Amino acid sequence: MDITMFGAYIGMIMVLIAFASESRGLVSSRSLTYLLLMFLGESLLTLRAYVTEEWPFAVLGGIWALFAAYSILKPPK
Repeated sequence: MDITMFGAYIGMIMVLIAFASESRGLVSSRSLTYLLLMFLGESLLTLRAYVTEEWPFAVLGGIWALFAAYSILKPPK
């Protein structure tokens, strides 16, 4: 298994933990925990999609990561 595939699995787990935790009411989708899990997870998934030239997934993951990063840096008031 190459390093990008390993990273993709870690990213997938992070995104799933964030989603499951938010869905069960354990964290808010605006919490730093949720946003960091989404940012890091989607960044890892985007890297893998970029390396394998899966452009739709690279764009989607990149957009998710950017939204999470923006929300971390500029939280809603």
